[in-house]
Amino acid sequence: MTKSKTYTQRLLPVLAGVFVITGCAQSGDNESAKNTADELIIALDWVPNTNHTGLYVAIEQGYFAQEGLSATIVQPSEDSASVLVASQRADLGVYFQPNMVKRLVKGEPITAIAAIAQHNSVGLLSLQSLGAKSPADLHGKRYSTWEDAVDDATVANVVGAPLNPVPGESTDATTALRMGLFDYVLAYYSWDGIHAGLKGVPTNFFYLKDANPTFDYYAPVLIANNEKLAQNPERYKKALNAISKGYQYAAQNPEQSAKILLKYAPETNSELAHASQAFMSQQYLAADGSWGYFDDARWNRFYRWVYEQGLVDKPFADGAGMSNDYLPAKSAADSQTP
Repeated sequence: MTKSKTYTQRLLPVLAGVFVITGCAQSGDNESAKNTADELIIALDWVPNTNHTGLYVAIEQGYFAQEGLSATIVQPSEDSASVLVASQRADLGVYFQPNMVKRLVKGEPITAIAAIAQHNSVGLLSLQSLGAKSPADLHGKRYSTWEDAVDDATVANVVGAPLNPVPGESTDATTALRMGLFDYVLAYYSWDGIHAGLKGVPTNFFYLKDANPTFDYYAPVLIANNEKLAQNPERYKKALNAISKGYQYAAQNPEQSAKILLKYAPETNSELAHASQAFMSQQYLAADGSWGYFDDARWNRFYRWVYEQGLVDKPFADGAGMSNDYLPAKSAADSQTP
């Protein structure tokens, strides 16, 4: 799950405007129940993976049905999740706080309404044989870039020096590193880091947030359309109540949740899904047991840094592009026992 133009969008097997449906309805529901439910369209950012497990759990366990909803999960073409949400062709989309920068600058009507993971597991992946003991040791090494200004500035800050960029994208970070296509890449530990370990490839991984707390930004998040949020806030509260239960279940039941993910995405590598799920199940919930809540200070700190680096012309207002208003009350979330 190497980061790309929208963090994880590689290997997308569909053309613009064409969907692959990877999960729909409710397991065990009859067709009439499905037809009477209020259907949600949820757009993924990439192929199904452990960032998405709670969505599939909410389908499988009937949490959407409990709210009078059904859910269809679609896998759109590259960078389409935000486009589909902004154009009201999807009700929810999986996206990322850094990628929202250009969308918000353009005035696109999207808001992040839930944090899928509480902390950022993105970092710099390199082969152990490169000998890097810290991000500073990557100075002058070849960095795989997709030429996103925010990401490149982030990596330069972590490395502490101007980059030596190698433009291009790779579908398999570990293989590309072994082939010598580049020396290091921005990646998710939860997928690429674990995948390298399963392949027996010794690597080093430096979390962005460890190098600079400003980079403990939110990735991934769920976004929704501002107009649709205003028109029917209760619908989104019901949706997030169901999804929160899905991620609560996934946090408490990693093995069973991996099996549910594999049921809806059987093309996924089973060993990787189980290993990644064991890691991600520890990332979904906050220390108080709640799911989905944004920390205002962390959200604002990253966007303030973006402005200070000259990556946008005007500062963002505090809380720009983010809301906790549609999440279950923390007391309710803490007591949920899916």
